[in-house]
Amino acid sequence: MLPVAGTDNTTASLEPNNGPKSDADESVIPTEYQTSSIKSMLKPRSKTSYEYKFSFMPGFFVDYVKAAELYPDAKVQTLPNLGITGRGYGAAPEGPSSGEQRPSWRGFTEYLQGLNERNEHGESYKLLFLIRHAAGVHNIFMEQVGTDAWNDYWAHLEGDGKVIWLDARAVDSGIVEAQRLAQFWIDGVQNDDMPLPGTLYTSPLARCLETTRLVYAPVFKSQQRSLQPVVKELLRERLTGHTCDKRSTRSWIAKAFPECQIEPGFAESDSLWRADYLETPEDHVARKRELLEEIFSNDDSPFISLTTHSYAISAILKVVGAPKFRVAEAAMVPLFIKAEKIAAGAP
Repeated sequence: MLPVAGTDNTTASLEPNNGPKSDADESVIPTEYQTSSIKSMLKPRSKTSYEYKFSFMPGFFVDYVKAAELYPDAKVQTLPNLGITGRGYGAAPEGPSSGEQRPSWRGFTEYLQGLNERNEHGESYKLLFLIRHAAGVHNIFMEQVGTDAWNDYWAHLEGDGKVIWLDARAVDSGIVEAQRLAQFWIDGVQNDDMPLPGTLYTSPLARCLETTRLVYAPVFKSQQRSLQPVVKELLRERLTGHTCDKRSTRSWIAKAFPECQIEPGFAESDSLWRADYLETPEDHVARKRELLEEIFSNDDSPFISLTTHSYAISAILKVVGAPKFRVAEAAMVPLFIKAEKIAAGAP
């Protein structure tokens, strides 16, 4: 079994598990939802075509598909050093050299900077730190009632009279897991030259806002950096009629998370969520492609953090052509991406 970073090489569970663990973010979505195009609900694109072709850069980190298979429910935890490979870095952008060396964040950082400085054909490279939110009320409640009961009934309510999962908040055990990830960052920066993200982006859902603060506030404070996460609507989970994925108002986010920068055009109320709406997988992937388009077009930081959701991570992997794997709550995985400029009007 693979070790979990920050847990003394043991795997960690969020709650006592008396049976198969369910995942409210990856539950089977009922078919009775009305399916329509997300384009009618999102604001129109400012561009008439895509500007980039995105590609996954393999070989710099361990095979996360194989790593995930060794964890409960095949959901990968945060790996020590994020699984960076012990290899040297050659000059060619196709991949690392074959000489075995100690894993080196400093070497990887210099290599990534070199790729962006050469920029021979208009391509650019970024390392994304993908964080799945800490376990929420909805995750735990679904474990208790089961997937079918959750999808058929409970997910469409705001709560059960005792707990509320509308815009679900993180539970205590999820907070502990996020704090462990915060310590992972502190140790990585201090001991392994792990590069902090230049920009933090977060989904506007409460559990992601909480996770971002819990994970990054300690290490940013230790490095005397200001914590200013950017709230992006495009980072939301796949849209369904589940109330756990209905976001709170802009005013509430601004008051509860004053450190956050809310992107321009962010509506006061949630105009995307509908009780009878199911976003198609294709529309969700297109939404995540638009997210990457915006980031690569407007953000020069080579290291970016995205705090998001389970389906959202799968959609991002799809956009860049990376193999699909599942991520545990409050876990972080690296994704090395190459973006190439494409001709106007290209698909």
